[in-house]
Amino acid sequence: MTLSRVKGHVKNLLIKKGWYEYIKYSSFFYLYQLLFANDKITQHRREVDFYESFLEPCELIFDIGAYDGHKTAAFLNISKKVICCEPDKQSFNTLKIRFRNKRERVFVENVALSDHQGAGTLFIHHKGSAFNTMDDRWKNVLEADNLHKWDEKIIFSSTDTKVKLTTLDALIKKFGTPDFIKIDAEGSEKRILLGLTQKARLISFECLLPEFKQDLFECINRVEYLCADSTYNIAINEHLIYSDFISRSRLLEWIENTDVNHFEVVAKMD
Repeated sequence: MTLSRVKGHVKNLLIKKGWYEYIKYSSFFYLYQLLFANDKITQHRREVDFYESFLEPCELIFDIGAYDGHKTAAFLNISKKVICCEPDKQSFNTLKIRFRNKRERVFVENVALSDHQGAGTLFIHHKGSAFNTMDDRWKNVLEADNLHKWDEKIIFSSTDTKVKLTTLDALIKKFGTPDFIKIDAEGSEKRILLGLTQKARLISFECLLPEFKQDLFECINRVEYLCADSTYNIAINEHLIYSDFISRSRLLEWIENTDVNHFEVVAKMD
């Protein structure tokens, strides 16, 4: 039996026993990565460096669409407190395990963000998948992709699940005004921003072109509605492409001329 197959059997056994994530997110496993899988440490450092390029040490960050918490782990190097929001139950449990020793700094909410409070439908690629989405258009785009943007054939389950909805305004009322809001919500960015009626110092949101181009324009309009003097930057592969934040007109010019289909907009509302 090959070493990779042995590792696979051990991993499956640990998952079955419910031990895998407790070991994966432990000091012991961090030491293992440091010695034998340094690429994970390098990726974490890269994320920290990226956020430190435009974020000063701060009090509070909202991680909207926290997934497995790799962004939250980076935010803990910058912020005293992080609020994680994740509608997928398995990812939510992963977050609770990963940050079990940081409960005074990391608060995990099993919710999806939208423009209203209530209940919504989460479309399931599979439990714990980064592709799970509240947006049926995003689901349809991924299933029709056929290996063009993503390196796997994506098929959603016929089973979906009901999840609790809340808004950014409600989160602010509960936890306070954040210094930064990171939104990565697989097509729901526009609805999430509509649930915000007050300024936040910095916001980032994911963009997918050409399918969600109109949504992108509406996200920018919402930012401008909240703060007419907002400035912007573009993040590609965790790197800001401009040395200084730019005007809305320059941002729109870049969008019209780019051939990049997946990026983040970082908006500064100072």
